[in-house]
Amino acid sequence: MIHNESYHEKNMVDVTLSVEDEQLIQWIQAAQDKGTTLEEWLIDSANTNSEIRDKEIEKPSTEIGILSGLAERAWDRRAKAGDSLAEREMGNRDFLRLDSIRGEPVIGANIGRLENEMLPSGLLRLLPMKHALRLLWSLTSESKRSSPDGVFRDAMNQMLRLNGLKLAQEDNQFGRGRGERLAAGFSHLDDSARGRAVNWMIGSPGGSTKLSAMEIIGWSTKDTEGFRLTPHGLDLAKLPNPILDRDLPHKGPFSPLERTLILDSIHHRLPMEWNIMRTLIDGMRGGAVGNERLDARMKRKFGEGTTFNWTNSILQLRRVAAVTRMSELGLVIRRRDGRKTLSELSEDAINIVEFTESGPE
Repeated sequence: MIHNESYHEKNMVDVTLSVEDEQLIQWIQAAQDKGTTLEEWLIDSANTNSEIRDKEIEKPSTEIGILSGLAERAWDRRAKAGDSLAEREMGNRDFLRLDSIRGEPVIGANIGRLENEMLPSGLLRLLPMKHALRLLWSLTSESKRSSPDGVFRDAMNQMLRLNGLKLAQEDNQFGRGRGERLAAGFSHLDDSARGRAVNWMIGSPGGSTKLSAMEIIGWSTKDTEGFRLTPHGLDLAKLPNPILDRDLPHKGPFSPLERTLILDSIHHRLPMEWNIMRTLIDGMRGGAVGNERLDARMKRKFGEGTTFNWTNSILQLRRVAAVTRMSELGLVIRRRDGRKTLSELSEDAINIVEFTESGPE
């Protein structure tokens, strides 16, 4: 129920169009006697159909039809208000649950192998993209059409804000430290940063031909009408998530099955991205290492004088992005050692990577 002045003014206009002023005043007085609003009093009267006490106003039986009609309209207004509220909060976590999504979305063709593409270095977390997949599913499953750019873009912005706020509360509740916070990447407190995150994930507005992160990794595609999932994107969207579907935020951002599908997407579609990950993983085989060691390894493989000829600043950006995502996926553990940050492989990281590489091309 939304309580604000403009909302009640709208209700009053609707009522006065149907009821004599004198009768309206009597009903208002009756509602006040019961300590409730006129709308709630009308609904209660229509539902119970009981006789009104002496202190309330007697109404001829011929008015029952008017009363029922008003109550019905009041319910309609309440339902519309609820729909409006749901629309304004589109993308919140309950809205993105598997059991709240009805029907199948339209899908486009899978995107093939992209030899030289990499995920945007500014996109440090993949969890927001899982939420984006669910959002796109929910927007297209009923209409059976692609989601227009403006609609999806606005809904993405709203979703990142709402879910980021919720996750930040849980980060505090579970005492997550730096590098562990699930809200990181949702940019829920910064409108400008959130806008950049949306542009990284689904592309800049205005018909840019540059592929977005969702397209690069092969989870969504775009046609003349807007955005739609690929079969790979739908597969990932359908997998239950510990946070979205099971209220297990303390278990981490992804289930083992989700992690497998994400790594498969990167390995099969983005060989350059996988090459960077593999370079860093191999550098951690001997135990925990600092950023300087990892940067030195990246420089030998991708730095100036190599085929890639990346500058030191690009190397560092790529290292930070890859290590952060691998930490999110449970492959890498980061910890502080005084002023240094050390990175080491998780217990099953090598097995997971080798299993991914052993799959069919």
